[in-house]
Amino acid sequence: MTATTPHSARARPGRALAVAALALAALTACAGGASTGASTGASTRTDASAPAGGGTGSAHSPTVTAPAAPAAPPAPAPAPAPAPESPDAPPTPQSAEAPEDAFRAWLAASRVPDVETACGYLAPALADRMVAEMTAQGWPGITDCASMITTTAALYAAVGDIAQVEVTVREERPDATVLAVAYAGGDCGTAVMAPAGSTWVVTEQSEEQC
Repeated sequence: MTATTPHSARARPGRALAVAALALAALTACAGGASTGASTGASTRTDASAPAGGGTGSAHSPTVTAPAAPAAPPAPAPAPAPAPESPDAPPTPQSAEAPEDAFRAWLAASRVPDVETACGYLAPALADRMVAEMTAQGWPGITDCASMITTTAALYAAVGDIAQVEVTVREERPDATVLAVAYAGGDCGTAVMAPAGSTWVVTEQSEEQC
């Protein structure tokens, strides 16, 4: 049996160190792989837990609702239509002048004389009839309403006739108002007044009775 030399004894520790170095390198590689895998797994888990779309906020954003517009005020109710006039009611002119006032205004104008006003209160048919009657009676110079009013006014002034009259409503028709007329001198009759624009006129239906 050959005795071990000092050279062989020194070579064993070197080999042992080489083997230990290889083993340490292998362990280091395994630990590094495990660490990398753990890190990759953790990263994967972190990415999986993140919300889709890459957002960093919460998964659901709050919804903002615009305030409702104020309701429109209700439309005002339409004004009630005026009640229709009764067909039996007498017509009313646009002014507040009553038929009695219109007759008195005609009488006063005929005595002034205010020819335009007096003739305006007479219906054309009545004026023509009065002119024809006076012409037939022989009154000179009467050719129209104006000459008739002028002539009669002078006659009334000559005899001192006073234009005093009592007027009352006798009848109200759908198309006219009938007045009972009594003069201070004793004459009387009816005056049928019809609406004409803003006033009333004496129509040809009027007649003397006493």
